[in-house]
Amino acid sequence: MTDPQPPASTGTGRAAAPLAGVVVVDLTRYLPGPLAAKLLADLGARVLKVEEPRAGDPVRMAPPVRGKTSALAALLLSGVESVALDLKQETARDVLHELLSCADAMLETFRPGTLARLGLAPEELRRRHPHLVTCSLSGFGATGPRAGRSGHDLTYQALAGTLAPSARVPAVPLADHAGAWSAALSVVAALYQRDAGRDSDRAADRSAARGRHVDASLYDAALHTNLVNWAAEAAGPQPVGQRSSLSGSLACYNLYGTADRGYVAIACLERHFWKRFCEVVGQEGWVGRQYDTGPELKREVQKVVGQKTRREWADLAERHDLPIDPVLSAAEALDDPQAMARGVVGHGPDDLLRLAYPARFDGERPEAAEHMPRLGEDTDSLVEELGVDIDPADRRDGGIGQRGRLKRAVRRWAAKRKGPKR
Repeated sequence: MTDPQPPASTGTGRAAAPLAGVVVVDLTRYLPGPLAAKLLADLGARVLKVEEPRAGDPVRMAPPVRGKTSALAALLLSGVESVALDLKQETARDVLHELLSCADAMLETFRPGTLARLGLAPEELRRRHPHLVTCSLSGFGATGPRAGRSGHDLTYQALAGTLAPSARVPAVPLADHAGAWSAALSVVAALYQRDAGRDSDRAADRSAARGRHVDASLYDAALHTNLVNWAAEAAGPQPVGQRSSLSGSLACYNLYGTADRGYVAIACLERHFWKRFCEVVGQEGWVGRQYDTGPELKREVQKVVGQKTRREWADLAERHDLPIDPVLSAAEALDDPQAMARGVVGHGPDDLLRLAYPARFDGERPEAAEHMPRLGEDTDSLVEELGVDIDPADRRDGGIGQRGRLKRAVRRWAAKRKGPKR
């Protein structure tokens, strides 16, 4: 049996797949955790997504659903492998432990304490798998008075202060996205530290070869994104609903309606851009009023902007190199020439959208995975990779029944891949 191989990448593969050879066991559900796992998969890691056999990750049913596929699931789950295990069963947890013995990292998004009740507490995982990097991504983290509380992106942002300037429901789930990036980056950092310690010749550094446990929090990530608002409050606290310079208080940094009932974004924060804009539209008298926060200047700018269409403003901005662009719909954004040139967003065989990693390595972008696995689709292929036959009696609810024969096979697979346990 061959060792697990990472997903394919573009070009030579090495530059665009820096995590090639890394194996991640993913126990996450919904949005933030699967996004963190997807980022690692995009970078070349082999991600084994462990799902409950009957329903799987609830993101699979997130609307809208085309045919039998959720559009959100297609974006989040493409590029991973789906393995159906019922972790409420002791034998399934035994199999999970054997998988973890040959993995490099594990991601989970249960509420604090849930894994402990399943016998998978961080300290137990560290005892049994000292090489493993574990990441727990939860709403409020493992400590503090809200550690066990329920929440969603909106409540995390509300408590973090990021909603204060607008006092409106945000357009994107910022805490979920920032939390996913924080978790993925932390896993990469922990893997780097572990492997740097393993390669060290100094005895004092050898303990660093052990894995780490990452306590990541969506609330913490939301707090981190609030840095601009806190900087603005250096002049004094601002009440909820009072817009800041980057959330609509300034005329030079705002959204305006156009003649074709669309909108443009004007972002002339620097003095030279604002001066050029004023000159282009024949309003030199506005130059000294750039940082006015009252409504008068905004009304005047709106009157001028409303005389042209979005396309006319885009052409004018290009001619004069001004930071002014049309506000595009999500569909329009896909067709923008810059989006098409960069290749971040594409389509899968089901005609649903797929995302590639949003950065390039030596000019190469990691290839966007197109295939989204069905629930438990890779369970059988994993069994075949293990070189063991599974009778129908060894299955449970569409997943693997995890009887003794399979456990022994997984143990042999772990030993063959990693050699002596670390």
